[in-house]
Formats: sequence, structure tokens, C-alpha cells
Amino acid sequence: MPSATKAAERNYAANPRNTEDASYPATEPGEIDNASIFSASVEFDAAEKPHAADARANGRNGDGDAQDASDRERSLASPESLERHGGPAPTNVLRKQPKQPTRWEPLGLAVPQDDPEDEFDIGTARKPVFQEEAEKTKYAFVNGEPEMEGEVMSCFEEPGLLYRIVNKKNKVWAFYNDSLAFEVHVTCTFGKHSKVEPLGRTTMSRAPDGSYTAEVVVYPTETELFMKGFVNGFNSRLRALPLSDEYFQTRDALQHSQVQEEIAAVQGLVGEWKGAEEALKRCIAENVPFTDLEFPPVWNSIQRGATRTPKQMPWFRPRMQLREELVDQLRLFRSKVAPGDVQQGELGDCWLMCAMATLEENPADVMRLFRCPLGAATARLERAVGAYRVTLNTNGLWGSVIVDDYFPGYAGRPRFAHSSDACELWPSVLEKAFAKVNGSYGLVQSGDPVHALSDMTGCPSSRFDEAFAEAQKDGGEALFQQLLQHRKCGYQLVLTTAGKAPALIIGTNKLAGVLGEGQEPEHLLEGTGILPGHAFTVTDVRHFPEHGDVRLLQIRNVWGSCEDWGGPWSATSAEWEAHPEVSRACGAGRDAADSTIWMDWQHVLRCFEGGGVIYRHVAYDYRLPLTFADCRPSVVLEVSVASPVWICFMLRNIDPRTTRDYADHADEPHEYPPLMLSLATAHEAQDGAFRVMKNTSVDTAAPSGDKWTFVQAREISMLCRLIPEASPYLLIPRMMESEDTVSGSQQWFANLRNRVSPLHFNNRSEAQAAAVAEGAAEVPVVLGVRCSKPIGAEGDGGVKVDFKCLGDDNVVFENFPKFPAETVTQKGIYYQVMPPTRGYAEERVGASIA
Repeated sequence: MPSATKAAERNYAANPRNTEDASYPATEPGEIDNASIFSASVEFDAAEKPHAADARANGRNGDGDAQDASDRERSLASPESLERHGGPAPTNVLRKQPKQPTRWEPLGLAVPQDDPEDEFDIGTARKPVFQEEAEKTKYAFVNGEPEMEGEVMSCFEEPGLLYRIVNKKNKVWAFYNDSLAFEVHVTCTFGKHSKVEPLGRTTMSRAPDGSYTAEVVVYPTETELFMKGFVNGFNSRLRALPLSDEYFQTRDALQHSQVQEEIAAVQGLVGEWKGAEEALKRCIAENVPFTDLEFPPVWNSIQRGATRTPKQMPWFRPRMQLREELVDQLRLFRSKVAPGDVQQGELGDCWLMCAMATLEENPADVMRLFRCPLGAATARLERAVGAYRVTLNTNGLWGSVIVDDYFPGYAGRPRFAHSSDACELWPSVLEKAFAKVNGSYGLVQSGDPVHALSDMTGCPSSRFDEAFAEAQKDGGEALFQQLLQHRKCGYQLVLTTAGKAPALIIGTNKLAGVLGEGQEPEHLLEGTGILPGHAFTVTDVRHFPEHGDVRLLQIRNVWGSCEDWGGPWSATSAEWEAHPEVSRACGAGRDAADSTIWMDWQHVLRCFEGGGVIYRHVAYDYRLPLTFADCRPSVVLEVSVASPVWICFMLRNIDPRTTRDYADHADEPHEYPPLMLSLATAHEAQDGAFRVMKNTSVDTAAPSGDKWTFVQAREISMLCRLIPEASPYLLIPRMMESEDTVSGSQQWFANLRNRVSPLHFNNRSEAQAAAVAEGAAEVPVVLGVRCSKPIGAEGDGGVKVDFKCLGDDNVVFENFPKFPAETVTQKGIYYQVMPPTRGYAEERVGASIA
């Protein structure tokens, strides 16, 4: 009997937590709350407290006499008269002439061998070199530098927050905020014999006793001129507070007019919107900055579908925030692609960051995502107007996702995924492409890293969470051997931890805290360096049965600290000395340098909760959309091979997150329709009949020969070895019949017209169109074929694939293993071809893959 199985669909983002009880006491009255604007994948949202040097710091200035006792003890309340100066708007235009580089040096980054045209302009990338200062400053600024010269003093015990700059010659004070997460409210009271006047946005009042009180708010990376004059004693009060709504609103308003001007320019240029592709062509022709009207730089593109209302932050193009001489150095790639070199930012999409870190294990795969299908010359023209392309496999079809280079940010920094090099853009562009495909940044707060890897590579994938749970009970002999075999085949393995990912300190790549006290199962990870709520790449699997049956996994940990792992087979453990053969084979002792640790199988079962495998292999990739009408497919494949060959067949459902109105229905259930693929071959009796020999199962590498299992999952797939003797084969897409998949269905997947790309309906037959008009349930899917050899007459692999159709009344759709092969050739079928190294797909039409 056929059965339906619901594959494990995991969400690796925690629910948001109320942070009102998670903030630290303030430096002075007020809160220091480092809450991320999104917190869907964090455990708590409070940063480390910046320690105040003195909540009320009394000071003397060498320019004047000591402040008298009455001045020091005066009340700060109820000033008698006010002298105000400056405005309330939280913005600062103070700028000094930046230092000019003395020379420019090549980055020394090698141009990929498969890119003779240097499409990404890597060979021309340079870095500025500045003349060394004769005298090093006492403080190392992290996020900028003061805009005024003078004597610098840190206002807090912990550096990196607020600094006071005093120009003694001109008797001028200024304050510089080197943080990215806080605004600092400065209040200074000067003795009555002082002669001071406010500067910049400073407000000043005079109390009845004659003392002066000056106030200003210093925002991240900004320098505020404070006052000028003679100081006769002073008292200061400093409060570091989370960035206010006023800060975000003002900066958004300042930037809004320019964004709207560029949106209007594109609207006026293109008139009726016909897609990003056409708009980009017009922008290049007229040299107009490209702004993507499909995913515009507006508030809704950030907050739509978010689980927590974010701050309304502005959008910036990188060239708006960089120093002028650095704008020409903007590149997609400016450093060697290496696991863990992406800064996650404040979005809370650690699932996507984990997938990017895993993809970085193969740098060529990362760079291939950004290849322009129109060539290197066109790519340069597109980048010149602020446009970038990312090739993603969305809902089974390859597509070139076009985005502009507007990114959410403030304080001169992008606030979501970014590189540590302000001129390197690929992490921000890739994250934005995912956000566009899913409808908003808010809608990529949660997800499955295995799914993201499939979207970026096109490779089939599956999870082994249920097998992992069983392994935790019985020791996992079978699962370990399966992972060992997967690794030998070159497949990519990832392990995932349970729990909620800890928060990042805003403006850093540091964690606010790793584990909550007494939490299950997070406390099990204490002392391991492994973080909860993350995915980790498995870089090696080893078995040494002749040396005590040692079973080891090498795990790349770019999120925590490799030095924290002190269990068996850690870098300094005694096991390496006790087993020198194992030590030599594993290259023990190099863990910290390459961000990997070795962990024995039992500790793996203890620290992780599951994982997945991406069946990554070099392959020619073919995709064709098809539709089911009352569970009957519009296309089946007839496959013939001239020599033995491995082929992976896939069937991909529409991901509800990518539908155009998903945000309006995100809270509704979105279960997938049950699917199966059947592979049949000519029956032994040679009577013109076929017999089903393989069906998909929950394990891609182990299709079933005797079970009919329909699986509810985003994608199903099976790896098969085809031989000439059994040719021709028939590959038959199947959908389980139920009230949800036939006429009258109200399920979301049966109502996708105008909600997904029209390409998904390109191969609907006339008979199906008539059936749908009569009320048949129409469900679009995509059939994929990944083959180690090229398919069709152009290739030399001897693999032939023709497009056919089976009658609706064929008994194979009733789960009979033997059935008549009465097929009809299908002409004019749309399909895509992706060679293994190109990075983008070609579109073709025909009766066969050729």
C-alpha cells in the first residue's frame, strides 16, 4: 500500500523573546539595551555593559583654577535663565579632511583560472597605504576616528564607546562616539567663573548660581563639537542608551528624499514596469542609477513578515558611505573566500549565514553565483549603475536575481550581512537576493541551512534528523557508516545544534552571551565551543577499526571557539599520543589554526540534534517545469544510456515562502503535497510493458525497490545507476491522490496561478488546460535531472532524454508495478540547461534534451 510520509522540515530560528527584562543597568539612569532590531534567532537581546569610569566624573581643566565647593555641590535642577544654542535634529555634518593614502598596493588576490576576462575585476583591486604616524595614539579606534585633532581621553573604563577631545590651543571640546550600538547623552556643568559658549548642536543653560550646563547627544561614529572657552572646574554625567527611534527616523528621513529621487528617475525612464531586466537595460543606456522597483529600498522591504517590529533604518548605497577615493575599489570580491569570513549583522538569519559558511568550503561555488549570463563586459556596465546578479535555484528553476546596491544601514555601516572589508559586497548582495526571492528581509529571519545550500548549488539534499535521534538511542553504527560513505563520495555534510542562537553584540561579531543558565539542551554544550541554534560543516569523517574502533568527525567551528573544546580528541588531548597512527592520519594539532575540531562519534551524538547531506557532485543540470492536473503529470521522461551512468532525478515543490503574497498568509499552514518519482524499465517478457524498479524514499541515496512512499517535503530525489541493458527507462512524476490534490482542492499549492513565475506553467498540455477549466486541481512542480555526462546529441555521454506523456488512465497511476508504455511524444517543452562550471542556465525548447 502506498503511504505518505512527512519529511522533517526544520526551522532553525527561535521565537523572539521579550527583552524588557534582559537589559543591563545604565551607566547613569537609563538603559543599555543592545537588542537587535530583529531577534527571531536569538536567545536574549542584551549586550555587555560598557562600564563607566565614574557615573558623575568630577574634573579639573588645566586652563583654569579649581572649582570651588559651592560649584561642586550645586543642584542641577530648575535653571533660572536659559541660553539655548543648536537644534534638536540628531544628525551631524562635522567632517575633517580625511587622510590621503601615500600609495596604493595590489591586493594580491589571484584571478580564478576559469575567468580569463576577470569579470569581477579582481586583478585591478588595490588597497590604500597611509604614512605611519610618528606618534601612535593611545587609543585604537574601531569604527572610525574623531573629526577633530586634540588630546583624546576615554570617558569610560571600557574603551570603544565615548572619547573627549580637547584642543587646548583653541580651547575647544568635542566628543566622539566609537560605538555602533549606543547614543551617548552628555551633560557637563561648568563652574560659574567659566567663560564658555556652546558649539554645534550643544544646548546650554545657566542656573541661578551662575553655573553653565551644556548638553549634547553623540551618535555612533560621529564627532560633536561641544563648547569653546575658559573652564573653571566641571562636572559630567554620561548616559549610554540604545539608539532612539528619533535617531533612526531622522536618518531615514534624511536619506528618504534621495532614495525617492532615484526611484522616480527609474519610473520616469521605464514607464510601465516590465521587469528588472528591461529596467536595467534602460538604466545602462541612459547612465541612470538602477533602483529595483520589484524590491525597492523602502521600509516594507525590511519589515514585511518580520516576527518583531524593527527600527526604521535608512538605506544606503556603498558609494554613499565610503571615502571618495575608495569608491573605485568597490568589488564583489576583495579577499580570498574562506569559511567564516562573513559578518552576520543584526538580521537574525543565522541559518542563511551557516549555509554561506558551508558554501565557502568551495570558493568557486560562491563566485559562480555572481556570474553574469550576458558576459563580463555587460557585468561591468551593470555594476557601474549599481546592479548585481545572483543565480539561484528558486522552486527548482534557475534564475538570475537582479538586485540594486541599496542596503539597510546606519552609522556608516551595513547592518545586515557584510564583509569586514567595506569595499567587498558579495555577502550583502547574496543576502539581499534571498530577501528579494522571499519577499523581504524579515521573511528570511528563519529557515533551513540545507535548503539554502540547495538553492545556491542546485544539488539535491536530505536531512537525517530521525536517523540521528535513533542513533542517540542505539549508538548510531548504521548512521556513522552512512556518513562515512557520504564523505567518501564527496558529499557535503552539516550538523545542527538544538536551542536558540545567542545574540550578537551590535556592531561587532561577538556574542552577547552563549548559554543561558540551566537551559535544556543548551547547557549540554557548555565547555565545547559549540553554539546552540547553528549549523556546522563536517569537513572529514574517519574510522579506525584497527586502532580501538576510533570514530571521528572533523567539524569546522567558525561560530564559537575551537580552544574551548577540551573533550576526547581535542587539540591537546592525550588520545593523539596514545594513537600515533590516528594522529598522523588526522593531522592533529592544527585545529585552532583552521577553525576545526575533531570530535568522537559519541560526543557528536551528545552535542548535536541532527543534520543534513547535500549531494554535491560535478554534474550537468537540467530543469523542466511541469504541472499535475488531478495528480496526472504533463510530462514524463524516456531515458536511454549507451554506457553505465549515475543520474540524480529530483522533483521540487513550490516553496510557499516564495509566493508573492506569502506575508499575508504566513500564519496559515503550508504543508507540501505528497510526491514520488517512479523509475521503470522494459518488462522482461518484452511485451511492450514496463515495470517500476525504483521509487523515491526519504533517503536520496537509497531509493526503494518494493515500496510506494509519497513524501511531503520541499524536494524529493533519488540517485540511480542506469545501464544500457535496461534502456529505455521511463521516469514518472507522481502525486498522491487525496481531497487536497484533486478537483475542489482549497490548498495553497493548488491555487498558484499569478503567485509564482509563469514559467512554472509553460509545459501545461492542452488536455490539462481543458481539465483545469473544468475544475481539475492544478499543481506546478519542477523536474530536475543531474547527470555526470552531458545529455543529448551535443554531448558524448551517450545519454538521451525524450519528453513523453502517459494517458491519464494508465494503471501506473494506480500504483500497479507493471503497466503498458503507451506514450505520446511531447513537443515544444521548455527546459533549462546548466553546465557544471558556467554559473547560469540556458533556456531551450524542444521534444528532447539536446
